[in-house]
Order: sequence, then C-alpha cells, then structure tokens
Amino acid sequence: MILRRVFCLAPCLGLVVALAGCSSLFRDRASDYRMAQELPPLTLPQGHESRPIKPLYPIPAGGASTKAEWPKKFEAPQPKPLMLSAEAANTAAQPDATTAVPEKPVLTQDGNAYPVLSITGDFNSVWDRLDIALRTGNVKVDDRDQRTGLYYLDMPGPDGKKTIYQLRVTRSQSSYILALQKDDDTLAPEAMTRTLFESIVSHWPPESGEINGKARTPLHR
Repeated sequence: MILRRVFCLAPCLGLVVALAGCSSLFRDRASDYRMAQELPPLTLPQGHESRPIKPLYPIPAGGASTKAEWPKKFEAPQPKPLMLSAEAANTAAQPDATTAVPEKPVLTQDGNAYPVLSITGDFNSVWDRLDIALRTGNVKVDDRDQRTGLYYLDMPGPDGKKTIYQLRVTRSQSSYILALQKDDDTLAPEAMTRTLFESIVSHWPPESGEINGKARTPLHR
C-alpha cells in the first residue's frame, strides 16, 4: 500500500519540478527597456538619399507648468426650473400679455391657402369676445370648452342638414389662430369657413366695450 502511494506521488512531484524550471527559463523582461542604449543615427553610403525620419510618437518637451496655464474648471449650467411661478406661467401662455383688449381679428390664410382668423390679445378676452361675435352673428353655440380651446357650432352642412362643427382656438408664436373643422381630422368647406370668419370680423365687439376677461366655467360635451 505504501509503495502504491509513492508511485502516485512521484508524477506530481515531477510536474512541480518541471514548472519550477520553466519559471527560471522565461524570466520577466518588462523592465529591459531601462537598460537600452541609444545608437547613433543610420549613415547611408555616399550617393544615396533618404527622406527625413520623424518619430511616430514624439515626446513633448518637459517643463514645469504653472497653475495659470491650466484651463479653467468647467462649470455645468444650472438646469431650468421645472415649474414656473403662476405669474410667469400666465405670461408665457399668452402671445401678447401686454394687450389686455384683443385686437380686431384679421382674416388670412394658412400654408395651404385655407382661410384662418388671427387674433392678438389676452386669451380670456379673446375667448369671451369670440362668444359675443358668434351669438351676435346668429351662430348657434352648441357647446364650448375653454380648457381645450374648442367651440362646438351647430351649423347647416353642404347638404342642408345641421352639423356640429369645431371652431378651434390655438396659440401660435404671436397670436391666436381660429380654424373651422368638421371633425378632428377634417376641415370644414372653404366657403363655409370664409363666411363664418367674415361674420366674426364684422360682429367683433369694439375695443371700448366692457367685457369680462375672466375665464368662464368650461362646458363639456
């Protein structure tokens, strides 16, 4: 039994000795560059020319750098506040907050030559004066929702049947734009839209009129 154990351990001992010998044959050469010697430049025989040899990775000239030479520390810009104050939000929501009384609507066209109305002024005043202009022009307002900027108008369609059209009040960069639509994806007939907008312009309340500019209770369909 003892001899059998000796025979089993013998190969293991031989492997350990072999590995120890390999470590002595393959020494670490990572620091050999420190003992390298600089050789003189290559000299060519007479009559032979060569282009100048430039180092691929030149070493910059050494020297102490002063603190003033370092770039200034980068300062990240302050993030914008997520919530505006009530006064700032009210001002940002109006194209022209300085114009309390809205100007008279201007009949114009969009990029597709479709008639639209452009009104500059405070949104609440625009909303209430638009209501007066519609009712004065005998346009039946079936419903309205100030939060979404929608008037629902009960008007006769091209076939003579009464249809509910959407009068949308949307905010542009410098004014409010009115557009008449049959539904969310379809514009009303151009002739009907132009007739309605001309009626709104002609029945628009004068600037000297006393209009309550406060938001009314929105209606919902």
